[in-house]
Amino acid sequence: MNRKLKLQIQTLLLSFIISQRLWADDAWLRSAENQVFQFMQSGACTNWADGSKNQSSAYLWIPENCKKIRGLLILCANVPEHRLVGHPTIRAACAANDLGIVWCVPSFMNFRKSQETSIDNAHDYKTSTTFLQELLDGLAKESGYAEVASAPWLPIGESGHLLMVDALVEFHTERCIAGVWLKNNHLPPKNRTVPALVAFGSAQEWSQTQSDIRTNWNNIGKAYQGILDQRKQNPNWPSSYLIDGTSGHFDCSEKLTKFLADYIDTVAKARLAPNGTLRQIKLENGFLADMPVPGHENHPVTDFAKTVPDMRGVPWFFDRASAENAQSFARINWHAETQIPGFADASGKILPFNFNGISSLTPEYEADGITFTLRGVMLDKLPEQFTNSGVNLAKTSGTPTLEWLCGPVKPLGDNKFQIALDRSWPSSACYIAARQPGTDEIRNSVQPCGIKVQKNNSGLVQKITFDPISDVPLGTKSIKLSAKSDSGLPVRFFVRSGPAVIHGDELVFTPIPPRSRMPLTVTVGAWQWGRGGMAPVQTANVVELTFSIVSK
Repeated sequence: MNRKLKLQIQTLLLSFIISQRLWADDAWLRSAENQVFQFMQSGACTNWADGSKNQSSAYLWIPENCKKIRGLLILCANVPEHRLVGHPTIRAACAANDLGIVWCVPSFMNFRKSQETSIDNAHDYKTSTTFLQELLDGLAKESGYAEVASAPWLPIGESGHLLMVDALVEFHTERCIAGVWLKNNHLPPKNRTVPALVAFGSAQEWSQTQSDIRTNWNNIGKAYQGILDQRKQNPNWPSSYLIDGTSGHFDCSEKLTKFLADYIDTVAKARLAPNGTLRQIKLENGFLADMPVPGHENHPVTDFAKTVPDMRGVPWFFDRASAENAQSFARINWHAETQIPGFADASGKILPFNFNGISSLTPEYEADGITFTLRGVMLDKLPEQFTNSGVNLAKTSGTPTLEWLCGPVKPLGDNKFQIALDRSWPSSACYIAARQPGTDEIRNSVQPCGIKVQKNNSGLVQKITFDPISDVPLGTKSIKLSAKSDSGLPVRFFVRSGPAVIHGDELVFTPIPPRSRMPLTVTVGAWQWGRGGMAPVQTANVVELTFSIVSK
């Protein structure tokens, strides 16, 4: 069996497994625990005009069977990125096309404004992208895959890191396979040549208390018209677009993740030539699809080549299936009633929407110091913080499902969550979502809750002793880890970088990409969170050990 066919079979099998799990519970995917990144490069940028020094760490995942990297997904730490970088469907699409994933946390971006750039009123994109290149140069040497330093990019960003996608597309147009802008109705400042995917979440949760949430989610005419105007002005721009009519700023559902994976697969195949160059997109092979929002209902997908130029001012797609799939996100009842999931703490108290219009929780931990309870509830009335507070709300039956969105916690089931430090700590925000399905008359709804993961700073100071780890020969299956705290509390572990995962106190090695430079560095962290209560113990400093996998 040839390698290409094998990868296709693996991708199809994985997608089938995932599709079979989704009908019951997709929360099994929603944790960052044991995401593998084999390589890491850290550095500081000192070239900012204001003299600041940005620290960043770039983590690189290379598909286990990849002999040569043909392109790189570039992401940083906002909300959905934490899940996307380790999602099996995304990684399967990357493996099928020899794409690596680079995840930067802390980010390489500097969001301060600059007057020295050619992009009007833009941030210091040039310095940010130069810093990224320095990190990639280091990863190329560290990994043994020299092409990491020069491979084409496919940047993906949400919220503030929409600007990261802007930066790469605007300043390195010739190197971008495509750009993906998630959840905001955001386009690059000027570039209208690089293939684009914009996924707009119409139910924006930020500042949702300041307008009538019962109707503001469907008032999208102006936002969509701006997209149509750009398509009309740039009919030869291969820009794809969808409107997620049931979620907003934070959420990236399984359906949207699958759409994104399909886009990665399709655009990689269309753009990446065998000689490493980027091919031009043949728009005549694509399809056009208007989004079925109010005023645009019942517009069928059409062939681009069969459409007169004056009718090409709607989103473009690589194939009919993706065009129809994009339409399905917006094919909802735009006049449905609104329901609002909320959150209740361990005592049953409903959390207020006091964090820029969303809820936020400072957990009360159980005796182990790391486990907490958060329950989803359906609200009967608009809360007091909202416009038109006190008005009755529609709601479907059942209890909202809670899902991990990002940050160093993991779901345990039965409304229980647990601190689970990983490579993102302490540079990542932390969010959990409550998801409630709707009906034809009541809208599906998702609400985020921010989790304040704060160290314990009171009580007994504790110190971790992490037993040294010797270098191991290539082919080692696993090793035991040993660490103790002088507080007597149990110590836990995470892998910062290296081809390995944690199972309890065991470090289990994963397959190593074939061209990996040897010796291969592995870094493991040991942590103990402490506890509150009558006998408080402070959070210990994380202790990290580095060792190598060496050739036999």
